[in-house]
Amino acid sequence: MGDPPMGRPMGIPMGRWWERPKVVEQLGLTAEQTQKLEAITLDQARTMVDLKGAVEKAEIDLRAASDADPFNTTHVRDAFGVFLQARTKLETQRFEMLLKTREVLTADQWRKLRDLLRERRMEKGKGGPPGGEDPGRGPGGWDE
Repeated sequence: MGDPPMGRPMGIPMGRWWERPKVVEQLGLTAEQTQKLEAITLDQARTMVDLKGAVEKAEIDLRAASDADPFNTTHVRDAFGVFLQARTKLETQRFEMLLKTREVLTADQWRKLRDLLRERRMEKGKGGPPGGEDPGRGPGGWDE
């Protein structure tokens, strides 16, 4: 099962992209915006850890129910329901973080950020630019 990447409904990268000097420059982020983005992340960090943990626990329980002998369909369905609820809570929280992030950016910065992500995806699909790094990124990528 693992943690498959969910669609990014608003199309922005995950990770601490606002700390990349090139991204800050290209978007024209102000120090105040950077501080707000940092505060959003810090504010949500504990909640996100708890929600991710709940998903992982539910996944373990689902796997155990699926592997149980004798097999009990009702237990598997119940475990799957718990897993879906945990996953939904996590994705809802991620979405709320994206909304808060969008509120910090101007319309032009938002468009530029989405353009940067689109360019990054295209470069990644082609094997990346010379030198092995995308513009505005360190060697580890956006999620570093």
